[in-house]
Amino acid sequence: MARIPDSGELNLQRRARLLSGVRALAGATVQKLWLPSPAVAVLQLRVPRRTTLVVLDARLALAALASERSTSSESAPRSQATLRAAIEDARLAAARLIALPGRDGVAVRLELETESGLRALIAGDGPALLLVASADGQERIVWAASGAGPERRPGSTYAGGREIAIESAADAQAPGDADLVRRALAAEETAGVAARRRELEKRLRARVQRMRRTLAAVEADAERAAQAIEDRRRAELLVPHQSRIARGASEARVPDWEDLDEHGSPREVVLPLDPSLSAAQNAAKWFRRSHRYQAAAARIAGRRASVAADLQQAEGLLARAAAATDAEALRAVEEQATAVFPARPARAERRAEAPRVPYRTFRSSSGERILVGRSARDNDALTLRVARGNDLWLHARGVQGSHVVVPGAGEAPDARTLADAALLAAHFSRARGEDLAEVSWTRRKHVRKTKGAPAGSVIATQERTLRVRLSAARLAELLSSEE
Repeated sequence: MARIPDSGELNLQRRARLLSGVRALAGATVQKLWLPSPAVAVLQLRVPRRTTLVVLDARLALAALASERSTSSESAPRSQATLRAAIEDARLAAARLIALPGRDGVAVRLELETESGLRALIAGDGPALLLVASADGQERIVWAASGAGPERRPGSTYAGGREIAIESAADAQAPGDADLVRRALAAEETAGVAARRRELEKRLRARVQRMRRTLAAVEADAERAAQAIEDRRRAELLVPHQSRIARGASEARVPDWEDLDEHGSPREVVLPLDPSLSAAQNAAKWFRRSHRYQAAAARIAGRRASVAADLQQAEGLLARAAAATDAEALRAVEEQATAVFPARPARAERRAEAPRVPYRTFRSSSGERILVGRSARDNDALTLRVARGNDLWLHARGVQGSHVVVPGAGEAPDARTLADAALLAAHFSRARGEDLAEVSWTRRKHVRKTKGAPAGSVIATQERTLRVRLSAARLAELLSSEE
């Protein structure tokens, strides 16, 4: 955001005059801080027997005394807490006006003595506020409000400017100064609400998109469950006639005694067959598939209802966020969104706060948990201590790789979850990068470890094999689902 002059009124002399009132507070203590937007900070300073408010505006490159703080703390960016923790209880050491090197502009610099050393809060060098600290003879940025730009990330070296001499001003406030500060604060407060609304909309829109994908996957499973009834019906029609149907046939014509014509004769039904299987094997396959999906039908229906309800709620919150025009309305939506859909902490925070577990957790397209061992020793811990008897267990066939567990899969494993777990097993193995890989799967109760075997080495029985074809898009979605 470029600096916007105030109709030619905000010249160097006026900035210096406004800053003189702040300079007079040297020695005051920072009690509180608010960020109406990334460009504006309001500091409450304690001086003997009273408190005073100071406004810093990065967009206008000014610091001035204020008669009121922002009325809508709900509009504050998330980084407010970080800056507050860094400078609360600090002592104001100096207030300077700085000429930016190599640029036609000025900035305001408030120097603060903190427990961690001298810090400087800078307004005007870029579109957002900066906090810098001295280290090894150089200054480095230790905090930057959102929108500061990639060259002003925390840790970057900061090139300060030359101080502009300010003569003492007997009249630190002139007609119109208070109105200027008030208008600047109100404008940035409005901008802060708009920024928070965009952030909330982005978060809710991403959740809506994820839920729509999940609902589509669950509805596909529901369609397969509905097809299970037809599979059983076809198997029951085929079984009485399977002995007379030659292997390799692509179809079977059988009578349907539940569908009679006007003469009382059964109508003929054409059943498509897999030519690589016998008629008996075709019927057995239909029976197995029918049993698997019929057993999962109730779970799939419940999952579909739950996801559909969550999606409807997320869409409603997104519509309300888009329509919010003030901080109060936006705060109500934020509170409900946080209550219904709590934000997950950042991955680094989760690693720091949570006790270490021997596995990484991902979510399948159906929303089920998939656990992936982190190392050979962790594979043993996941398989032998975490997994339960009927949990699904997977491993890339014939190569080294992570053990993968799907907990609570039940009697009828979800087909999409099984496919996603197999894709992860292939990815976290020596088969990574191959277009096609084979993955073995069985129940955990059929996996055992022999005495003296190396870490991660086990023996699995009653295995089945899946051929997994790499899907870069699906793999990216799975990896992004890590909790």
